[in-house]
Amino acid sequence: MSKWILQRKSADYPTLSRKLGVDPVIVRLMVNRGLATYEEMKEYLHPSLNNFPDPHLFADMDLACELLMEAIDDGIKIRVVGDYDVDGIMSTYILTSAIREAGGDVDYAVPHRMIDGYGINPDMVQQAYDEGVGFIITCDNGIAAGSAIDLAKELGMKFVVTDHHEVPFELAEDGQTKIQHLPNADAVVDPKRDDCAYPFKGICGAQVAWKLAEVLFEFLGIEKEMSDGYLQFASIATVCDVMELKGENRATVYHGIKALECSENVGINALLARTEMKGKPLSCYHLGFVIGPCLNASGRLDTASRAIELLMEDDQGKALAMANELVELNTQRKNMTQIGIDKARDMIENTGLDKDRVLVVYLPELHESLAGIVAGRIRESYCKPVLVITDAEDGAKGSGRSIPAYNMFEELTGVKDVFSKFGGHPMAAGVSLPKEKIEELRKRLNERCTLTDDDMQEVIKIDCDMPLSYITEGLVDSIDMLAPFGNGNSKPLFALKNVPILRATYIGKEGQYLRLSVGTGNGQMTAMMFRNVPEFEQLVKDKYGDDAWNELCAGRASGIVVSIIYEPSINEFRGNRSIQIMIENFK
Repeated sequence: MSKWILQRKSADYPTLSRKLGVDPVIVRLMVNRGLATYEEMKEYLHPSLNNFPDPHLFADMDLACELLMEAIDDGIKIRVVGDYDVDGIMSTYILTSAIREAGGDVDYAVPHRMIDGYGINPDMVQQAYDEGVGFIITCDNGIAAGSAIDLAKELGMKFVVTDHHEVPFELAEDGQTKIQHLPNADAVVDPKRDDCAYPFKGICGAQVAWKLAEVLFEFLGIEKEMSDGYLQFASIATVCDVMELKGENRATVYHGIKALECSENVGINALLARTEMKGKPLSCYHLGFVIGPCLNASGRLDTASRAIELLMEDDQGKALAMANELVELNTQRKNMTQIGIDKARDMIENTGLDKDRVLVVYLPELHESLAGIVAGRIRESYCKPVLVITDAEDGAKGSGRSIPAYNMFEELTGVKDVFSKFGGHPMAAGVSLPKEKIEELRKRLNERCTLTDDDMQEVIKIDCDMPLSYITEGLVDSIDMLAPFGNGNSKPLFALKNVPILRATYIGKEGQYLRLSVGTGNGQMTAMMFRNVPEFEQLVKDKYGDDAWNELCAGRASGIVVSIIYEPSINEFRGNRSIQIMIENFK
C-alpha cells in the first residue's frame, strides 16, 4: 500500500499571494516545489528564455565550435553520430541541420540498436573513415566511447563529443573520491564534467546540441533566431528523456510546446496530424506519450533514421506517409510490450524473484529494444529497481529503471566486471553482458543492496488537503499556470478524507473506467477514475459488502465513504464547462 505524505512547508502565503495576484493555494503549490522567494515564483509563473546561463560556460564549447568552423572552411566531410532514442533523434537533427546551415558538408549516422548497440563504436568509426569522413561529432553519446575515439585519432580524424551522460569514473584509494576519465577527443562538451562551469547540469543531449548550435551561429554571425528554431525539438527531447522540469528545462518545455503548436516543420506537423493533435493545445503528456513513442518506435523496431528523415522532409505528402509508418510501428511496439510485461510479472510472481530487492528479469525472447519500457512498467508495479535482460546477437543486453533511493549507475559500477559494456544515469541504465553472467549479476546486486522496506514503498506527496467545495473554475485555470507538468514538476495533488460515494458507472469501450458521483458537502460532483478500478471495486466490497457495490452502481448507495487523492480539472463538452476531479489514489 502506498504511503501518503501531506507536505507542510511554511511561507508568508498571504503576502506572496497578494504580490503575485494568485490564490494562496497556488503559492502553496509553488512552495511545495521548492520555490521560496517572490522572484523565483514570478519566474516560475512566467518562464523566460532570456534567463538561461551563458552557453560559453560549457567546458570545451568554444573549442568545439572553433574546430567545426575550421572543418567547414576546409571542406572536410563531417558526420554527426547520434543515438536511437528520442533525445538522440532530436540531437542528431539539431546538429546536422545547424552544421548544414553553417555551410558544412555533413551527414549523420545512428547506431542500429540490434547490430551496434548504444553509442558510437570502432566499426562505425572505421566505416566513416572509409567513406571519406574526416570529422565526427557525437550527440547524446560518446562520453564512454573511449575505444571508438582512440581509433578515430589513430586514423587522423577530428573528434568532438557532445553528451549529457555521466562521465566514466573510478574510485580513488579512499573509496569515496570519484576520478573522472574523459575520452581522448579533441573537445568534450558535457555538463557532467567536473570542470564544466555550466551551472544547470540536468539537461538532455538535445539541449546540449542546441547550445552548441547557438554558439556556432554566434561565431559565424548567423542570427540567433535561427538557433532558437531548435527550441521545439529540444523540448520534445527534454520530456521524453525524463529530465527534471525545473529551471532551464521547464522554460524550454514551456516555450517549446508553444513553438510546436505553431511549428513550421513539415514532419512534425505530419505526425501531429496523424495522431489527431494538429491544431489542439499540447502538453507534456502529448510529447511524452503520443509524439515521443512514435518517434521512438523507429529506433526500437527499425532504424531511428526514419524519424530523422521525417523531421528533414519538406514534401507534405511524403511526410504524411512517413508519419503513418511510424504510428503503425508504434502500435506494433505496444502489442509486443504488453506481452513482455505479462511475462515479466508471471516470472516474478512464480519463481521467487518477488523476494529480491533488485529485480533482474531475464526474458530471452523479448525484443531487446523493449527492455527499458518493460523495466519501467515493472518498477511502477513493485517500486523496486529493475533490470530486464534479453538475448542479443552477442550475449545478452538489458535496460534498467530505478527508484529514487537507488543510484543504479553507481550500483552497476560496483559490479562492472560482470559487464562487457554499461552506462547510464542514477535512474536508468543500459548493460551488455554474457548470458552466463546474468544470475551472478542478480546475486551480486542483491547482496550489495541496502534498500529498506521504506525505500521500496511508493510515496505519494500531497500538496494540500482541500475540500471539494473550494474548487472553482478560476482555481483550476490558475493551476494550469504551473504547467508543464512532468518529472520534477509533478501535477498538483489534493486529498480529502471520508468523501461520500453516491453512484458508480462503468465507462470506456471495455467498461474499464469509472465515473463516480461524490458528495461535496453542499451538492455533488463528478469524479473520474482511470486506474485501479478493480482494486476500488474490491475495496468497497471488502468494507461494505457485495450488495453495497450493486447499490452503488444503481445510485442507491448510502454510507460509503472513501479517502481520496485527487486532481481537479475542467470537463469541456459542447461548449459547456463543468468542474470534475480525477481520482489518483484511494484508501
